[in-house]
Amino acid sequence: MPIERKYERDIDLMLAEEFQVSPMFANWFLKRTRFSNIEAKVIDVWVSTADFVGESDLVVLFARINDGQRFAILIEDKIEAPFQREQEARYRLRAQREVAKGTYLEFEVIVCAPLAYQACHAQDIAKFDRFISYEALAEFFGSHAADSARARYRADLLETAASRKANSWTRRVDEVTNEFWSTAYNIATTEFHDLEMKELEPTKGQTWVTFRPLDMPTRPRHIYVALKGEWGFVDLTFSRSLARLFAPVVQPLLCDGMTLVQTGKSAAIRIKVPGFKVREPHETVMPKVRLAFSACVRLIKFYRVHREVLNKLSAESFPPAPLVS
Repeated sequence: MPIERKYERDIDLMLAEEFQVSPMFANWFLKRTRFSNIEAKVIDVWVSTADFVGESDLVVLFARINDGQRFAILIEDKIEAPFQREQEARYRLRAQREVAKGTYLEFEVIVCAPLAYQACHAQDIAKFDRFISYEALAEFFGSHAADSARARYRADLLETAASRKANSWTRRVDEVTNEFWSTAYNIATTEFHDLEMKELEPTKGQTWVTFRPLDMPTRPRHIYVALKGEWGFVDLTFSRSLARLFAPVVQPLLCDGMTLVQTGKSAAIRIKVPGFKVREPHETVMPKVRLAFSACVRLIKFYRVHREVLNKLSAESFPPAPLVS
């Protein structure tokens, strides 16, 4: 009974079942993570666990055989859908909350996807700890296909999912969103010249926008200001940098309302602002947009004042590259 169209949810449920019922598969998977030298057993599996910062496709909880200490692997499945904004960072935030609650002590965040998807989304995948391809999963099941119809079925499911071309992101046109950003653009270009805002072609419901005035570099680090409207964050972002290495020098320079944070593989100087959504009435949302734009300008001017120090710190703060299987 061939399945004509495979969805990420299909792969989530299939992997969840394998982790639950097949110690052989669980051990094979574990050997491809940083926990490869640990003897452990699966004690729980959660599919589509969600909180206010987003959703984890699959969370697998392990316990060490020798001492019972627990650790987790969090898996994001991808077939065609593009990565969401800061998706990897939000996975880590959810995992860190569980560590704080004592659910487990350690974790790793993994992407499972076709090799074709990796080729199209290499930059996003590099932010995760590990990449395990559908082709590698299919090879595991294929190695047991000679004596198991179930394994043959699993291998075929993954192989045919992997053979589908990874589609590029598709913009969803929405008149309300277009009107919102048209008004915001007019405000930016008449009142906040430092933003050097470009006209957007937004997708439905978009509340994120980045600003990179011409004097902000892209090498050796990409430096820009990210406005994350729905979250209420404005971040002066230093790509592929570690906040802990910034802290000794930058903390004394920060002005009121500024904090230093790690966001995924980037360091950021953050200002919190009122969050907003594009479908709020203009008379209530546009004052929030002005406050957010004002915070963006504050961070741009902060960068310009401390340019030499910040450029030097970002150039020297370089996290190790993630391992890829």
